[in-house]
Amino acid sequence: MTSRDTETLAELMSARAGQRGSGLPTWEQVSERAVDPDSGYRPSANLLWKVASGQDVKVNPPLMRAIAAGFSLPLERVQAAAARQFLGWQIGDPFSTPAGDTDAVVRVAHRAGAEGEGMPATRAFIEQARKRDQGD
Repeated sequence: MTSRDTETLAELMSARAGQRGSGLPTWEQVSERAVDPDSGYRPSANLLWKVASGQDVKVNPPLMRAIAAGFSLPLERVQAAAARQFLGWQIGDPFSTPAGDTDAVVRVAHRAGAEGEGMPATRAFIEQARKRDQGD
């Protein structure tokens, strides 16, 4: 498990911006770049600071897209970090899927500590998709 698999949105953001003189971009500078490409929504520097400080805020897709744009990060990484911070969910492969000829990648959002045995419907879905992809 890498740090990317456990990072929260606050950790992701606070490592990339800070106060003047810190050597990192300021929250004002990040706010200038943090624009949702779909809606044009631009969160304030104060809101970005609140998220990075671990405060509770209203999380929505435009905010996630704006944060991804502001830090030039993949949206999926920002969303996964937000899921860990605000929902307590983890993103990973609870089934320990072995890499095969097709190198299937399984990523499931699940509550912390959940094991694959407790997700029979998810396992059935993955098996059905695997069979479909293999032409069985």
